[in-house]
Amino acid sequence: MKLLSAFLALFLFVSFTNVKAPAEAKSFTLSQVNSSGTAPHYYKYDASKNGFKSSRSDILSPSYYVYAGNLTLDEAKQLMSNLGIVDNVNEWGSTIRFINPLNPSGYGEKDAEVFIDLLSNEIVRNVKVIGIDEGATFVNNHLSDKGYALAGIMLYGGSIDKNRSLGVAIPAYLSNPSEKVLSYYVKGNAATEKSSPDKTIKSYVNEKDEYKQVIASTQRESLSEAFQNAWKKVFLKNYRMHNEVTEFYNSNPKDYTNEYPLTGIPLFEDLHLTYNQMIDQPVNGTGMYMWYEYVPSDIKTFTEKTVPLIVTLHGTGNDPRIQGDTSGWTELASKEKFIVVSPEWEDKSKNFNHNDGLGDAGVASLVKELQKKYPQIDPSRTYITGLSAGGSKTSLYGVKYSNIFAAAAAVSAPGVDKKEITEISKNYKGGAVPFMYVCGDHDYLQMIPVDGSSKYGKPGKFEEDPNVSMFEVIQAYQRINKLEVSGTYDMSVNEYYGVQLDDQKWSKLGDKDMYIGTLSNDQGVVVMKLAAIKDLAHWNYKPEAELMWNFLKNYQRDIASGELVVSKH
Repeated sequence: MKLLSAFLALFLFVSFTNVKAPAEAKSFTLSQVNSSGTAPHYYKYDASKNGFKSSRSDILSPSYYVYAGNLTLDEAKQLMSNLGIVDNVNEWGSTIRFINPLNPSGYGEKDAEVFIDLLSNEIVRNVKVIGIDEGATFVNNHLSDKGYALAGIMLYGGSIDKNRSLGVAIPAYLSNPSEKVLSYYVKGNAATEKSSPDKTIKSYVNEKDEYKQVIASTQRESLSEAFQNAWKKVFLKNYRMHNEVTEFYNSNPKDYTNEYPLTGIPLFEDLHLTYNQMIDQPVNGTGMYMWYEYVPSDIKTFTEKTVPLIVTLHGTGNDPRIQGDTSGWTELASKEKFIVVSPEWEDKSKNFNHNDGLGDAGVASLVKELQKKYPQIDPSRTYITGLSAGGSKTSLYGVKYSNIFAAAAAVSAPGVDKKEITEISKNYKGGAVPFMYVCGDHDYLQMIPVDGSSKYGKPGKFEEDPNVSMFEVIQAYQRINKLEVSGTYDMSVNEYYGVQLDDQKWSKLGDKDMYIGTLSNDQGVVVMKLAAIKDLAHWNYKPEAELMWNFLKNYQRDIASGELVVSKH
């Protein structure tokens, strides 16, 4: 009898590890989190706390939640090894959790509710769920109902109850699924089958949203093979965070249960961009500064002084890589063939890595250095843009360094630098500076409406913080561009900016409504453009990049005279 029990135990272990010799466990440490009340018992590995750093911003770092039934610590370690996921977790500075069921008899609805509790303990950005056998059944029957925050799932084995209907799109990789499971996710993503050269793979994609997809293998795979396919075909494609009616870092998945938008991850190799991480580098021969370059891979084939340069500035305390990863500028660089650079401009005491910040003059000097490094850069077509505090600096640098930047476009920028901008504008002698301002109507800082009447803002923020109001920036740019300067705002002529704009109208930007208009000088040249986007909080929204580029590219700077030139490009 003892021999039979030992044989069965061995059989089950081999089955669980896919009839393969156990992969050698790599050097990693799983910490054990014991259950407390209704909290689950789970094992966790955090690569960032073990010295591993991603080359990308942590917005893109996956948070893995694995459901595979009751596991001991050793079994969880073995499963992590069998998945072949260790290198991936380390490369992306990720976390992974192996979640045991609350009830020893198996997972149920309460486990799905507790999953949301777990999510609420961290910022939701790129949540991936892996379900194996009974864990896959749990995902199908319970967890998928709460999939509004899931950036992707991988299912291996498992079944599904009858007559289930998925109410939210979840990108999915299904390893050799049943027809019922496959149909469940295909319908949930409103996807249609696409032809595939690989006969072992079935591909289903939503015609309106490529990230709403289901990829299914048609043959049995090992766990490692399934994960590698899931990563390449689904997990690597997108992340998912809530940034509609509130900022993702202020939201709680318990409170915001609508379907979070799926956002594409820029894959630089596919975009034919060279990604240069310039760490602790001198500028003008001194200092140790940081910036990130996104350069067309075939840059050496371009003629000198033909390639535009976009300098994009991050928000306060943000990782500079966020601009390359989330703003849409890198995807546009691939399409339009320009260079994007995201520098660490902020002071050392405030910035993300606590390294030397370039500051105002340093950013200007960096542009000169880049022109030497890449002689393909057209000095007359260098543009500045940025988010939040980086947007405020954008507004400042546009006028402070109008001999360098042909035009400026600020996103969700508060009026932090308005006093300096205003002072410059009073005695400004340079050429006109085209200026675009874009903001979401759910921005918690309440820049729009400019009278501080937003019902979506942080209580008291507009009234109590003098740095919020940005109307003075509008006035300064009117003065700089020799337009009639508004004495104050008049919300009856424009519900967001309080200034009568030419051709102001509602239009679409991506899937959002936008109210937009322009101001032109006495020569009929558009020199200002103001846009308000519905249902957008204080963050980047990728379609903004093309909106701003279509404005910026109309202008060049005569480097010798400083005068504005309407671009022929």
